[in-house]
Amino acid sequence: MKRRWTWGLWPLLAAAPGVAVGCAVMRVQGVGASAILQNVAALLVGGVGAWLYVAAPRGGRAWSRHAGMLLCAGLLLCTFLDAGLQGVHRWIRLGPLALNAAFLAVPAALIGLDRRMREGRTYEACAWGVAVGALLLLQLDASMASALALAAVPVLLQGQKNRAARWVALCALFALAVASWLRPDPLEPVAHVEGMLSLAWTCGPGYGLLSLLSLAILFIPFALGPRRQPARALCAGNALLFAGLLLSTRFGAFPVPVLGGGASPILGYLLAAAHAVRRMRAD
Repeated sequence: MKRRWTWGLWPLLAAAPGVAVGCAVMRVQGVGASAILQNVAALLVGGVGAWLYVAAPRGGRAWSRHAGMLLCAGLLLCTFLDAGLQGVHRWIRLGPLALNAAFLAVPAALIGLDRRMREGRTYEACAWGVAVGALLLLQLDASMASALALAAVPVLLQGQKNRAARWVALCALFALAVASWLRPDPLEPVAHVEGMLSLAWTCGPGYGLLSLLSLAILFIPFALGPRRQPARALCAGNALLFAGLLLSTRFGAFPVPVLGGGASPILGYLLAAAHAVRRMRAD
């Protein structure tokens, strides 16, 4: 039990520096307390949930095999229940809280992809990955569509079966990502969400360096993956996912994961890190 308890702290410890630096920058920049409290609450609630998930014994119920896919599909489809914001469908509104669905849905999609590839269900995995990419294009989320295409490379290329299908699926995902960048995004950026890295540097070099260090720390749980052969593809996929999200902020107005304001990127990161750590512990 002690080993499970220790492993379960990795997601929380990896996310905490980014949340702390982001909250400090928002406070210096005069951002409202509600945004700061939202990030802190997401870290605490998500961190406890991640710890419980990592520490819990592995279950064999049939529904758990489809949990990632069901969570992903439900989140993405719910964004189309309203008119969206200027035709953009990225959020699920729960009273005053707006969740960016893709930050939770895409890590869940990778869980489903990885499981189906390891089970040898290649065609199902390929179809599922392309379907998620198409939904992200319809949402108009170029950042997440590109990150998904990158993340799918190590996940879909694991194993030896049906290579042609896997390469076709990857080409389709990258084509969808390119198409998403060609569509104009009408939304204006929010400084403490999409522009958090710039805000950090305006606060001083110390804040800027700490922000970069905190983002590097996010990759530690995924870097541990190569030590466990069965978890390598998933960990590499998650690392590419968040690398793609960070890279896309240099080319457009997209949220900075964990560091920027918003509960969804924090919860999505904790989901990805918790599942990766759980796989490493179990395998």
